[in-house]
Amino acid sequence: MYLQINQDGRVTGSISKTLYSVLQLKSVKPGHVVIKGQSSSLFLCVDSGGHLRGQGVYEETDCSFRELLLADGYTRFFSTHHGIPVSLASKHSSDRHAVPFTRFLPLRNTLTVETVSHQPLNSQRHFDVDSHDLFGMGLNQMGSPQLLIDR
Repeated sequence: MYLQINQDGRVTGSISKTLYSVLQLKSVKPGHVVIKGQSSSLFLCVDSGGHLRGQGVYEETDCSFRELLLADGYTRFFSTHHGIPVSLASKHSSDRHAVPFTRFLPLRNTLTVETVSHQPLNSQRHFDVDSHDLFGMGLNQMGSPQLLIDR
């Protein structure tokens, strides 16, 4: 499933890519990221009960996540403040053995430019694999290289 932040602030999963499943990840410090919906312009946030929501104003306590890169290429995100994993699983699921949907795989955005509301970042550049600053940590702001649209 694709995590998406809808215009009304609901965070849901979709079986196909949508405008609302194109997300930007921005590093705020080593191992910690902020996740923002490209089309909704809302930040992914979580409350102390583990409920995900999109909101227009960034709050460090609810909207920053520790990024854990797994050996199999997947990523897990944990609320920096609450310690709760980002999950698409229903908190009220009656099936105790349900897959928790807590692992995410960064994918290249394949939606066309015409269908995605693209707001370029002031310092966004093409990902340079030959750079000594491979992850772009020297940049003021960085979008995930997997989410950049080929030009």
